[in-house]
Amino acid sequence: MASEILKTYGDTSIREDVNSFVELITALEAWFLNNLGKSQAYGPVHQTQVDTLPAAASLAVQEGEDLTATSTLVPTLLPNIVQHVARTFHVSDVQRKVAHFNGEDMLAYQTVKAGKEIGNALEFDLIRSVLVSGVSGTTPKMKGIVQAISKSTNTTVHSSGTVLSASIINGLMKANWDNSNGTVATDVFMGSFNRNTVDGFTQKSNSLVQFPATEILNTVDMYQTSFGRIAVHVHRRVYLSSSGGGIGADSTGRLLFVNPEYLKIAYLNPIYLIDLAKTGAADKKAFVTDLTVEVKNQDVHQNATGFDID
Repeated sequence: MASEILKTYGDTSIREDVNSFVELITALEAWFLNNLGKSQAYGPVHQTQVDTLPAAASLAVQEGEDLTATSTLVPTLLPNIVQHVARTFHVSDVQRKVAHFNGEDMLAYQTVKAGKEIGNALEFDLIRSVLVSGVSGTTPKMKGIVQAISKSTNTTVHSSGTVLSASIINGLMKANWDNSNGTVATDVFMGSFNRNTVDGFTQKSNSLVQFPATEILNTVDMYQTSFGRIAVHVHRRVYLSSSGGGIGADSTGRLLFVNPEYLKIAYLNPIYLIDLAKTGAADKKAFVTDLTVEVKNQDVHQNATGFDID
């Protein structure tokens, strides 16, 4: 009889079939961490110098006239706090002895995972951190890029729900050129909704149909304006609907215009792995680093908010 046939389903003694590969389903985002130049910080406060020239005007003088002194300017400082960052992880001796589906030593696996996690955390702070001085026992925090570049002349707040358009980007790039020394942003970062909007720009033809017609390209990766060519990027930390700290949750879309040549990550200590004191039957380790955002010129960057997000 069929009921006497031994079948697999319902048999709890069968060894589990689990693929050894582990897919990390959390998105990794580290454009700024990977692409910005690096410099050296030498103390808890890292500063860069900027200077200006007087507004251009005639310097004509009367022939033979006694020359009088004119006003002079000295450089000013752009300071930022060095932030201390650590991601600790502890793995018990027993965890390292027992077998796991992935076949790896659990300490090695958690080391790789922690390295990715600190990368995500650093990217978050590089963009969104807000200055905390560190006095009176508080945890010091650097100015992230959004705060560090922002001035009244390069921060634009549009009406909430403004629909992003080609003319708006053209106008922002014009303002960027007007307010700078002639050097302008080369990259613009935005959330997925506004990145999708840029792909739909129809001011110029951006659809390419290849023959035989197996592929249609309808994306805008580079946008050319009269004031410069700008690369368009989607980034998960430039627009955030939830807080996570720093500048807080975004209620509207953000366009972050930067010129990476004028931004650096200044390390007091690079990212390194340390062994913590072993006080029990476990291995204790931490990735640590000390770093800050270095801004060479605020005016070449721009921060614009107020855009539609749905």
